[in-house]
Amino acid sequence: MPTLSHDGRELSYDDQGTGDPVVLVMGAGASRRTWHLHQVPALTAAGHRVVTLDNRGMTGDGQPPGTLTLAAMAGDVLALVDHLGLAPCRLVGFSLGATIVAEALLARPGVARQAVFLAGCARPDAFSRAVTRAEAELARTGLALPPDVHAVHSALRYLSPATLRDERAVTDWLDLFRFAPPPPGAGHLQRLALEEHGDRRDAYRAIRTPALCVGYRDDVAIPAAATRELAACLPHARYTELADCGHYGHLERPAEVNAALLDFFAEDRA
Repeated sequence: MPTLSHDGRELSYDDQGTGDPVVLVMGAGASRRTWHLHQVPALTAAGHRVVTLDNRGMTGDGQPPGTLTLAAMAGDVLALVDHLGLAPCRLVGFSLGATIVAEALLARPGVARQAVFLAGCARPDAFSRAVTRAEAELARTGLALPPDVHAVHSALRYLSPATLRDERAVTDWLDLFRFAPPPPGAGHLQRLALEEHGDRRDAYRAIRTPALCVGYRDDVAIPAAATRELAACLPHARYTELADCGHYGHLERPAEVNAALLDFFAEDRA
């Protein structure tokens, strides 16, 4: 596992494939390895070099809360791009990762030739703020939800009703949530960075990078309307919406998400 020393921390990343580089930036509380289930194989098979990284704030990286800012996370992405000589590359961010990508584009406009925002937003809403407060309160107690409670809560929050109605699929997902819970405390401090960042709609109007914003129709964590609003802020963005997807649309409907990515990337080759 390669690492990069940057800003007082070791930045863990993976680098696979050859061809036009794509950097995938994950959301809050999740490992870069999540991309390796579906997106990395599809992108490398299509002839791309794919780089994934762990955002600071994941359990075990020793980051104090004061360093968990969106500017710092965007700086990590830019440092990795510089270290590997990837610019101008393609940047893809999911959820909090989409915000990190946007901040990286603001900090260095020429770093990317294209950008994709999966379940992105330009500002936190009332529900996301409530989730962050609730998770912070739970973390302060030092308690963990019982596995079955965590599994059901996660399924309702992250999955589409279409998945919940599919008995085989929902059984697999519940097993995954039950036996592979996120690291304790991972995520809420990262989301707190987004809360503190506030409304970025005006700032994002300065981003000139061609962009695709993908909303997930059944997403309750970041509603599709929020991703559509993000697209409206970006001067050179278009919006597409995928059905039967909750917040984990890239895992629920990977074929559709991968096709959207590759079709968009192909436009830059025309």
